[in-house]
Amino acid sequence: MIQETSRKTSQEITTFELIPKPRHGSEDWLRLRWRDSLGRCTFGASDAPALMGASPYSTRSDLFYDKSVDPTVEDDKPVFRRGNVLEPALLEEASYLLGVRVFTPSVMYRAGRFTISKDGVDNEERPTIGVEAKTSARYSVHTADDLPFEWRWQGWAQQSVLNVPLFFIVLDRDLRISMVELPRNQEAIDQLWTEAERFGALVDSGARADAEINQFSAEQITSLYKPTPTSIELPESARGVIANLREARESRRQAEAQESIAKDELARLLLANEVGLLDGEQVITWKQHAGKQALDSKRLRTELPDVYETFLKIGDPFRVMRAK
Repeated sequence: MIQETSRKTSQEITTFELIPKPRHGSEDWLRLRWRDSLGRCTFGASDAPALMGASPYSTRSDLFYDKSVDPTVEDDKPVFRRGNVLEPALLEEASYLLGVRVFTPSVMYRAGRFTISKDGVDNEERPTIGVEAKTSARYSVHTADDLPFEWRWQGWAQQSVLNVPLFFIVLDRDLRISMVELPRNQEAIDQLWTEAERFGALVDSGARADAEINQFSAEQITSLYKPTPTSIELPESARGVIANLREARESRRQAEAQESIAKDELARLLLANEVGLLDGEQVITWKQHAGKQALDSKRLRTELPDVYETFLKIGDPFRVMRAK
């Protein structure tokens, strides 16, 4: 059930929604950050850095693509796993430093085009502070000036929804635990909301040719566009791109041929030996590994066709690009 709580910002009186939070990272959780109840594109706070061009990991094109296709659950990466394991301890330290109990709420907060999850709050329904727990092998954090802009945009997105002071509790690359408050920047928040509305409306419109999202990879375009048996006149600039494709493929073919020649020559030198030395130093190895296990699908299809059909899995269609 969705509850609404009034809040007062420096600009106007607005409301945010309290939404029961599914398991963090689940498909249901992703969908709440993907579309609102009206079917409009929405963003999580972690989308804000990419939205504002400040993410070292994701571009605006990546974000547009992610918001244009159904969300998918990602594998649990080590960096995410590390954060999840250490987050409770960091929130406990934040509670000690702030002198108030900080806990992970069982709800998500939505206002405008943002649906945010909080690592820590002091009150689930009416937070007066927010805490974001971070572990980093990249940054050293002593003061608010050390907060990278990717974190700042995430924090400003959270402040824009809850309008409360936000603290970062950080285990940094020097294994130092620091807690710093993110200064509120209303100008940045206004820019963020303006861009969220513009970008979200673009996604809602189904547009595909906007200059800012015209950097899709071939894989992304395959997912977004269903091929049709039609032709299109390419611009003259495509001539050079096609030449580059041919050159790249020829270079790869030559490299593979050179690799094969080099491996043959080294094999004739090694013979039964597994290790090759130069001046007593190991420079090459050629060791035997156990053979790979593979299902004899041809035999299975012949001898047990019903079983074969039951477990047959057909992959997604794919497109092949050939330069004529």
